Amino acid sequence: MLIDAFILGIIQGIAEWLPVSSSGHLVLAQQFFKLGGGISFDVFLHFSALIVVLIFFRDDILKIGKAFFTLDKESYEFKLAIYIVSASIVTAIFGFLLKSRKDLLNNLSVVGFSFLFTSILLFFSKRETHKKLNFKKAIFIGFMQGLALLPGVSRSGSTIAGAKIVGVNDKDAFRFSFLIVIPAILGAMIMELREIKLIQPEFLMVGFFTSLIISFFSITLLKKMVIKNRLHYFGYYCFFLSILTFCLKTL
Repeated sequence: MLIDAFILGIIQGIAEWLPVSSSGHLVLAQQFFKLGGGISFDVFLHFSALIVVLIFFRDDILKIGKAFFTLDKESYEFKLAIYIVSASIVTAIFGFLLKSRKDLLNNLSVVGFSFLFTSILLFFSKRETHKKLNFKKAIFIGFMQGLALLPGVSRSGSTIAGAKIVGVNDKDAFRFSFLIVIPAILGAMIMELREIKLIQPEFLMVGFFTSLIISFFSITLLKKMVIKNRLHYFGYYCFFLSILTFCLKTL
């Protein structure tokens, strides 16, 4: 039903940007409210996130792309491009490993533990950080994004909190977190393209446009929360979701 796509689009639009795991919320909604969709539809909904990132960070993307393709090795943007590629390779390794274990992507036990892991990460993010991004830190952030392929591990939460754990300042943590999502989403879309084609176009479009509109508001809210160092507030919510997931699993 199209109403299912609408509801899932709202969930994706809110939870994709806030550090609470959109994939975890989608699994809970589909399992306990019997909403249609599935893993391939969840992946497709991230396409709206890609559009938002391209618009929101268009100036950074143009500068980084120019520096990379003109081999401006002295510029920070060129280094940033190398960091993005390196982090994305680490994330891709996780993606290939999980490709054969799709059973983990809708397992409630995995979701429950992943929400708990996210809450712990967010609590650790409550610290003042002032360091610049470097290659080793970028690799670590790519590793954290790889972990976020598990439903319940927030992508934005794990990458931003991970960046802050290794000392990256708030502005760079926020920007790098969303620049590395671009190749991650493109890779996931390519891997699921065959299954996505089997979903009704109307279902895809309703979910896509709903998620796209909501996303513009939630990404702005996340930026404010990161800059004000309040990301840890969401840790309490994820901890509650972890407990709720395990309770619902026993029913």
